[in-house]
Amino acid sequence: MAAVKPPHKKSMKVKRDAPEPEVATPAERRRRAKADAKKTLSKTAKIVLVLIGAAAMLLSVTAMACSGVLNQVSSKQPYELTGGVAATVNGVNITEDTVTKQIMSARTSGGYTEDAAWAQYLTGQGLTPESYREQVINSLARQFLLSQAIKDENVTVSNEDVEKAYNESVEQYGGADNFKKLISSMGYTEDTYRGNIRTSLEQQKLRETVAKTEDPTDEEIVSYFNANLDTYNDARRSSNLLIKVNADASDEDKAKAKEKAQGILDKINAGVLSFEDAVKENSDDTGSKENGGDVGWDKLTRFVTEYQTALSALAKDQVSEVVETTYGYHIIKCTDVFKLDGEASSADQLPKEFKDYIKNILKTQAETTAYNEWLDGYTKKADIKINPMPENVPYNVDLALAAQAGSAPATAVPADAGSASE
Repeated sequence: MAAVKPPHKKSMKVKRDAPEPEVATPAERRRRAKADAKKTLSKTAKIVLVLIGAAAMLLSVTAMACSGVLNQVSSKQPYELTGGVAATVNGVNITEDTVTKQIMSARTSGGYTEDAAWAQYLTGQGLTPESYREQVINSLARQFLLSQAIKDENVTVSNEDVEKAYNESVEQYGGADNFKKLISSMGYTEDTYRGNIRTSLEQQKLRETVAKTEDPTDEEIVSYFNANLDTYNDARRSSNLLIKVNADASDEDKAKAKEKAQGILDKINAGVLSFEDAVKENSDDTGSKENGGDVGWDKLTRFVTEYQTALSALAKDQVSEVVETTYGYHIIKCTDVFKLDGEASSADQLPKEFKDYIKNILKTQAETTAYNEWLDGYTKKADIKINPMPENVPYNVDLALAAQAGSAPATAVPADAGSASE
């Protein structure tokens, strides 16, 4: 499994109604992230494991390159292996059995154990056994080439960086015991998982090395903003005071919380208490409390419908009535409004947060383009030879069988062995 960067931490953002993405208080967000991560992994991890497991193995290629063979760990399979060489990459062999194991494990994990179901999946994706095999080979070849590029560019990752990323994964997925059970169920040990983290970090450093780009200019930022004017215009920044109410709270507890919120609002409106002091003394949103309740611009995040509706009705420096959401009772202050009549002519017209946000988008796009161009060129220079597919590989089916299958399982079977670890 590739190391995943933790999401950018922000102040409390109140969740929006389904099916929109939910955003909650920081503590709730962390709890939900762990639950969602476990749920997501339980559905897809075994499929992804098949592919990224190959990537992790192939990227530890020193010994294998010396022997001239790229192969998987030997294990008994409920199908016959053919042996032979599927392809060579700069003289290093990718064995046919390596490719077969990846495809068959992914096929099984996807639920396509019957030939008719497998044929239906392939035809539905516009694939044949030969083209699917070629995709897997190309992905394995690319991973091997990336390992060579990492050496060529003298990219290194410290043990401290690996351990930090590992600990972040442990925290994200529910603690050490749960995490060990999770990776064990996917076929990983702690050491092999750390190896895959190292691979991911190395590839990220490689990307930064070979795809260096300049920061976008103010002109580019303005151009992007104007092209997406409706996305950013008429934005409101707000601060939030939350009196939290648990989901299972009694009507009596809800009434007490609402009464408390109303009492605070009355003091604010009477000038007895400033909004900022009220937040500091009373807000249950620990994520924004120390910043005067600031939760940023609504155009750069999402709020629950009730919150957004109340905020949209406010002018700058106005304070809302008590607003009820699934998290309790809010008092909202609109701290700024951004609206242009027509397009922007200068980056100075944009809030700093907008400029930083757009700058990051443009820089990421430029880096992705530069990296893909570099990778395409690097791959084209390589000597990659793909041999014909043996007829007796176990994933080779008659596509005419697709007509005999019922509804295919919804699970997709990724063919890109490299995508998960980049």
